Amino acid sequence: MKLQITHLLVVFFLSLPLFSQEEDRYNKFSAEAGIGVHVPLAPNDFISRSNYVSLGHTEIGLRYMFNQKLGLKLAYANNRFRDQDNSDLGINYNRIGIEGHYNLGRLLLPYYIYNKVAFFGHAGVSYARASPVKESFSEQTGTLSIGFKPQVKITDRISVFADGSYHFNFKQHYSYSGQLLSPGFEEEMGSFTTLSFGVIFNLGNKKHHADWY
Repeated sequence: MKLQITHLLVVFFLSLPLFSQEEDRYNKFSAEAGIGVHVPLAPNDFISRSNYVSLGHTEIGLRYMFNQKLGLKLAYANNRFRDQDNSDLGINYNRIGIEGHYNLGRLLLPYYIYNKVAFFGHAGVSYARASPVKESFSEQTGTLSIGFKPQVKITDRISVFADGSYHFNFKQHYSYSGQLLSPGFEEEMGSFTTLSFGVIFNLGNKKHHADWY
């Protein structure tokens, strides 16, 4: 999985010049950052789910739009799952991956709306390391994510977003409490959701960005 993510990143950056033309009339890069709430779904062994719902999700990303509808984003996210009654119980997820973004607003909304409000659907894969609290080791896994992200233009350079996403972990040996799920070290599949809010900065020397052009 780690090798596959590396290959995806290399292809992503090597492909950028193919889509960059001097006659482009809008910027294609944007940087974003957000924070939000996460909710563990499965497995729910050794946890009371309500104790782990918290403002423990942070994310940053760099997105490149090939055109006004389709783009790719390189993303990093951190999720700090903690038992609200016992801070010694929990696990940290650090994820880096790549996501495809599609501006559904171009299909669903009229121009006088989609030049101010965008609605993206996105999906991608990440390489993740899960580290139980108070332990010096971590396990590696892969994560599949899918979500929807509305965003509103504030200025030609700045917009704000809300993002609701579902994340599927291909394997887990540890609960969200950081405890081993099975004495036999048998793996399980897991999942959690995130709801985040943040800001997007449009990069480049043109006046407009692909999201709003």
